[in-house]
Amino acid sequence: MCYSSKNQSSFLAKIQQKREEMFVLGEKYGLGADETITCSRELDQLLNDYYHIYQSTSSAKTTNQSRKQSFVIFSKPYPTRRVQTS
Repeated sequence: MCYSSKNQSSFLAKIQQKREEMFVLGEKYGLGADETITCSRELDQLLNDYYHIYQSTSSAKTTNQSRKQSFVIFSKPYPTRRVQTS
């Protein structure tokens, strides 16, 4: 199968959006809440799909480039949390 880099960028954007959604749900409801867990499973599915589409079927050179691009997902720092002291 042939997938364009535009499709790959769109897929990575969906992954990042889902990751951010999960972070917000975790902050709002807690990590064990049904909403957070459901979102986490959806993110897992997106990541699995991404791997199967863009990395497992690619040549070694393309895979290395895909990995570099996929790490961009993790580069966005989350907001600093302030801990209240008593």
